[in-house]
Amino acid sequence: MKLARLLSAAALAVSVAAVTAGYGPIAAAQAAISQPAATQACRHSAGPFHRDRNMITGAGGQRYIPYGVSVTGLGNPNWKRHSPGDVAEINAAAASWCSNTVRLQIFQYALLGPGKSGSTVNTTFLGRIEGEVSTALNDGLVVVINDQTEGGGNPAALGMPTTQTEAFWKVMSGLYGHNPDVIFDLFNEPRRANYPTEAGTWKFWKHGGNYHGYQFIGMEPLALYVRSLGARNLFWIEGPHTAGTLDEIVSHQITHAGPLEYGINHPGGVNVRHGPADWYTRFGYAAKQVPMTDTEWTNYSSTRSCWPDAPKTAPAFLNYLARKGMGLTAWTLVPGVLAASADLANPTVIKSDWACRNTGLDEGAGSLIMNWFKQHNS
Repeated sequence: MKLARLLSAAALAVSVAAVTAGYGPIAAAQAAISQPAATQACRHSAGPFHRDRNMITGAGGQRYIPYGVSVTGLGNPNWKRHSPGDVAEINAAAASWCSNTVRLQIFQYALLGPGKSGSTVNTTFLGRIEGEVSTALNDGLVVVINDQTEGGGNPAALGMPTTQTEAFWKVMSGLYGHNPDVIFDLFNEPRRANYPTEAGTWKFWKHGGNYHGYQFIGMEPLALYVRSLGARNLFWIEGPHTAGTLDEIVSHQITHAGPLEYGINHPGGVNVRHGPADWYTRFGYAAKQVPMTDTEWTNYSSTRSCWPDAPKTAPAFLNYLARKGMGLTAWTLVPGVLAASADLANPTVIKSDWACRNTGLDEGAGSLIMNWFKQHNS
């Protein structure tokens, strides 16, 4: 599906004009991708998914570009406190935000405990997973299950798969390995595999090995293991850097593991350069050769996930993803980030007083993202 089918001609013309003119004033920049689709029931996507060169296709051979939100309640060590709002987020993503996809972050150590073997399953937690997956599927959404280990202590702090990761996917494959509308995001933010050279980092990411006294599984052996369990799902595999970089993915592709798509995880940051040339170097150059999506991106007034020049670069970034045929699962549909209030249909807005600070603004890119989803949905 070409960009002309994703965006209305009018919205596309405004987008190109805004970028060409140096992004324009804030109002024009937000208008560039904030022309909402006509009021209609949101359309949805369905599997089974296949890879066709640099594209993913779904039911009927139509191109599948994911757009939706990451729901994080079950991805937190304190999941009992953080997950009660997850169902409301899923429902709002499907209805108010016209998403076609929801990415559920699942805390590996809550499902299997701290031991290495993964032989004991927390049935209460598993029931929560099944409930959220069922809610999303009933809403017509494609469901991405993401294995999340942050906050679990060593060796999780080193941020690469272990034998317990295999145990996690054995459980998930038994439940959803033959569900065409479920995607497996095999490991959240493979991280801290920092070798002196990029080549060393990528080699470790792909093949695994011993690092700081721990034995880790590479992303290719993990993918092959999950396939050996009989899983037919589309896989998402995130790169080895958390700053939105797939700079060497073309020469380090994972092979013989069935249909898969590569993920950048683009949290933003006040000290990272943002612009088409930077995005091209980090990942855009590969868009003609491999399928990619942005598995996690946001911008809100904070000192963590904030671009100082977001009034210009946030709309430009979304336009860049569309031009490259890439999708986005945004982080996260909660008040103060994507939502401006407890009403999850009320998105945050970037205003003229935008600043990267933790208090006093309550602004974000929610409106830009919501309307980007609706344009894709139309």
